[in-house]
Amino acid sequence: MNESVLSSGNDEFLNDVHINENLHSSPYVHLTQIAFKRGNRKMKWDMALRPDSVACVLYHRSMNSLLFVKQFRPAVFVSIVRKMAENRGKENADIDWSKYPISIGETIELCAGLIDKPNLSEAAHMREEIIEECGYDVKECDITLLKKFITGIGASGSQQYLFYAEIDETMKVGEGGGTDNERIQKIFMTLPEAKRYCEQKEVLSAPGLLYGLQWFFNERNK
Repeated sequence: MNESVLSSGNDEFLNDVHINENLHSSPYVHLTQIAFKRGNRKMKWDMALRPDSVACVLYHRSMNSLLFVKQFRPAVFVSIVRKMAENRGKENADIDWSKYPISIGETIELCAGLIDKPNLSEAAHMREEIIEECGYDVKECDITLLKKFITGIGASGSQQYLFYAEIDETMKVGEGGGTDNERIQKIFMTLPEAKRYCEQKEVLSAPGLLYGLQWFFNERNK
């Protein structure tokens, strides 16, 4: 793994930060509430509905490495900064967000994306994301579904389709990096590095990545 990519030697900071606490909905999240009776008891539940997603464990054959992406996640950044000792009990407007490096909110992830095109299959969505984020064009028939599971149990109910695919340099069609409003970095981990990462007590990654790695080491890389 390229350690310089994960270090904060050249820290970047946010500026002009504003947090809108009166958001109703957006193109990516639909805030709503369900009211119902269960037996004789009336209940309500707040929901933040969002689209389902796809993600993929990517194995580079000639490099014998796994390919991940790293990107800044504002929600992770805000959550971690709010829990720091000096910020406990403060309102968002009272926190000096600009003094914290964005590396606090950078996560290591599987190549992934939202299912937002009704005429495309889940595997086709995954193929597009691999090209967009990582720069490799994998045939749809070579993208294998491993598991479908719920990622947003408490609030969204959204599901994720987890895939596996293998890549090599003959499939490379670009550098990846995401769309114009994304800043995605590719990270290659050797298999020992990926195994050590998976075994850490604390990781800045989603459970789907950890499950995907466990599958790879238990099933694919026996």
